[in-house]
Amino acid sequence: MSSTRWEITFDGITYRCIKCGFCCSCKYWRIYLSYFDYLKLREDYSHYIEDVRGSYFSKRLKVGRRGCLLLTRDNLCRIQIERGYSYKPTMCKLFPFSFRVKWNGDFLLVIRHYCRGIRMGKCSEEMIRHAIECCEELYLDQLEEIRLMGMETSTRCKLDEREYITWEEREELGRYIFSSASLEDLSRRYREVANLNIGGEVAYIKRRIERNIKSKRLTVEREIIRYLGELNKREIFRKLPLKDELYRLIKIGVELSGYRDVLKGEGIIDLKLLKGILCSLKEVRSP
Repeated sequence: MSSTRWEITFDGITYRCIKCGFCCSCKYWRIYLSYFDYLKLREDYSHYIEDVRGSYFSKRLKVGRRGCLLLTRDNLCRIQIERGYSYKPTMCKLFPFSFRVKWNGDFLLVIRHYCRGIRMGKCSEEMIRHAIECCEELYLDQLEEIRLMGMETSTRCKLDEREYITWEEREELGRYIFSSASLEDLSRRYREVANLNIGGEVAYIKRRIERNIKSKRLTVEREIIRYLGELNKREIFRKLPLKDELYRLIKIGVELSGYRDVLKGEGIIDLKLLKGILCSLKEVRSP
């Protein structure tokens, strides 16, 4: 395992490739090539590679109407068929994982819920190790720059518009809130930590769950809480005062409760968040 400090943000979620080809669709991302990927592919696949500017990378794979031009009609990768898995670009092998930077400069390994193979379960140590190795290989010379750009330079953050807390305190509060065993417990901790009354939202979520998925009510409740705790660790939410972040997260919980398949709902929400990032921050570095 890498000596760099990594935190896993998605405990309870894993994936299995179902050969749907969605990762090769390049619908909201592009497949960039590391220098070593380019060296491996330039001789046999130069026709499928193009130059790019304004990125950490200078090369990427071309796309067509279906996505990557190397995607076969059977939703398989031509490179993998012809040369084996080891020849696939690192960014392809990384999906559905990616990473962000924690407030203290550690790295956060995240999973993309819009991958259609996402399921409840536990990722193996081998899978986690492979994802981290892909991240570090892909951004070999840029990791320190990415770390410095992504970490917080101040020691304090906003609890609300008037009160400040340390980043350590904020992390501990987030861990406390989203370790709740039920929605009632979550509501109590929201009120305790941030003086937020989410009783109405919680009641609405429970009614929707009861209507849509009666037999798995508690499982769905816990998965919604788990997903909100996962989002709590992401960089885009920590830019808000904690009280504002908590309010937005419970609204996401309300939206999520409207899906009969909660994992599918997480994928839709993840895509919405991705589109927002692409529009506002121009982040197209990884799938």
